[in-house]
Amino acid sequence: MTTLLDASSRSLVFAVVSVFVVICLMLCVVTGADEDDRALVRSDSRRLRSWQQGIAMGGDTTTVATVTVLVGMVATFGFDGLGVMLGSLIGVMLLLVLIIEPLRRHASLTAADMLDARGTGGPAVRVSWGVVTLLVCFPLLVVQLVVVGNVAAALIGQPGARTGCIVVIGCVMTALAVSGGIRGTGVVMIAKSAVTLPVLVVAAVLVLHRFGGDPGRLLDAAAHGTGMGEAYLRPGGYTGEGWVGAVNRVGQTFGMSMATLAMPAVLMRAISTKSPRGARTVGRWMLGELTLLYGALAVVGVGAAALVGAALRDAGPAAQVFTPLLLGRALDSGGVLVTALACVLFLTALAAVVDVTLAAGIALGRDVLGASGRTAGGGPPGAGDGAASRWSAAATGAVAAVVAVAVADWNLVVVSTLWLAVCGAALAPVLLYALYWPGFTARGALWCLWGATVLSVAALALSPYASGTPDSIFPEYDFRVWDVTIPGLVTVPAGFLLGWLGSVTDPRRAGGRNGSAHLASTSASAQA
Repeated sequence: MTTLLDASSRSLVFAVVSVFVVICLMLCVVTGADEDDRALVRSDSRRLRSWQQGIAMGGDTTTVATVTVLVGMVATFGFDGLGVMLGSLIGVMLLLVLIIEPLRRHASLTAADMLDARGTGGPAVRVSWGVVTLLVCFPLLVVQLVVVGNVAAALIGQPGARTGCIVVIGCVMTALAVSGGIRGTGVVMIAKSAVTLPVLVVAAVLVLHRFGGDPGRLLDAAAHGTGMGEAYLRPGGYTGEGWVGAVNRVGQTFGMSMATLAMPAVLMRAISTKSPRGARTVGRWMLGELTLLYGALAVVGVGAAALVGAALRDAGPAAQVFTPLLLGRALDSGGVLVTALACVLFLTALAAVVDVTLAAGIALGRDVLGASGRTAGGGPPGAGDGAASRWSAAATGAVAAVVAVAVADWNLVVVSTLWLAVCGAALAPVLLYALYWPGFTARGALWCLWGATVLSVAALALSPYASGTPDSIFPEYDFRVWDVTIPGLVTVPAGFLLGWLGSVTDPRRAGGRNGSAHLASTSASAQA
C-alpha cells in the first residue's frame, strides 16, 4: 500500500491538508470561543444558521470509519455493508422525529441537563452519563487516530512513521477543539463537508460512467470481482449464516440506528442550535446531506468491488482502510482522483477527531467534574464549565493519542463495534425513556447506563472479536462463549429492560410525578 501515490501527488495531498489545517485553525480562533469560558460549551450568540448547523451535524455522523471501513465492507461483503448504511439513515430519521426538538427544548448545555429537567437526574446520574459518554467517545477517537495514522504513513511511503503521524495529528486536532469550541468546530465540519461530499459524488459518477450508467451491469461486475458470485448480493457475507447470521444482521441495523440516535457529538451540536423549531430544520439538512453521502459511498463501494475486488481479497481485512484510494487509482491513472480521495480521508479523520475530542471534553468537564459543583476559580456551579472542558478536552486528546499508538495493530472493527454497542444500548434508551416515559426514574437511568455498558463489553469480550480467530485481539487464546459479533439485538433490548426494571422497582418512583411537573414548568419558562 505504499505505492498508492507518486511523489508529486503526495506533496499535493500534504499541501492541501496543511492549508486546510491552517485555515481551520484561523477560523477556530476568529469564530470560536471568546473570553467567556462558557462559550466553549455553548455559543450564546449561536451565529451558525440552520443549514450550516445541519451540514455540521451531518459531518459529525460521518467519521473516517464511514468513508473507509464502511466502503471496504460494501466492496468486500456487498449486502451486509449496505445494511450498515441503512441502519445509520434510520437512526438519523429517528433523531429528527423523536429526539432533536425536545432535547434542544430541555437541555441547556449537555444531554444530562434534560435528565435533570425530567426529574430523573441528579449528581450520580450526571456523572454516570458523562462516564458512559467518555466510554463511547474514546474508542471512536482512537479509531479516527489509528486510521489517519495508517493512511498518512502509507501515503508518505514510511510505515514506520505511523506512530509519529498519530501523535502529531492528535495534538493538532486537540488544539483545534480547545481553541474553537462548538461554533469554531462547526466551521471545521462545514469546510470538511464542502470538500468531502463533492469528491465522493464525482467518484460515484465516474464509477457509473465506467459501466455505462447501468446499475445492473455494475452489480454483476462487483459480484464477479469479489469472487463471491450471487452471494455478494445476498446477506451473510459478513454477518454469517444461520441463527448467528440472523442475530448479527438484525443487531447490525438495530444497533446502528440506536447508536446514531445518541452519538454524543451529534447531541452536543443539536443542543447548540438556535431554537427547538430550528433544531428540526437542522435535522432535515442533516438527513439530506447524509442521504446523498451514503448514496455516493454505496456506489463507490460497489465500484471498488467491481474494479479492485481481487486486490482487496488478496490484501486481506487491513486493505479496507485503503479501499477508496485503490478505487481512485483504478478510475484515474493520472492520480488526480486518488489525490482528491486521499485528501477526503485526511479531512474526514481530522474533523471527526476535533468534534469527538470536544464532545468528550465537555462530558468530562461539565458532567463528570462539574457534577460535584467544583468549578475553576471557585466560582458558582457552572461558571467554570468552559475552562474545565478545555482542560478535559486537552487531556482526552493526549490520552487518546497514546492509546491509539498502543492499539494501532488491533482489528479496528472490534473497537468500532465497542463504541456502537455502548452508545446504542446505554445512551439511546435513557434518552428515549427520559423524553417519553413519565415514570422513568434516576434508578432506572443508572441501571440502564451501567448495566447495558457492562453487558455490551461482556458480549464483545466473549465473542470471536476477542479470541479464537486469526483476526481476534488475542488470537492465541479461545474463551468464546458465542459466535455473535454484533450484539445489538441482545444489548439494546436489555438496556431498555434494565431502564424499565430499575424504574418500576424504585421505591421513590412517585417522584416521577414531581419530575413531570418540573418539566412542565421548565417548558412554560422556555416558551415564555
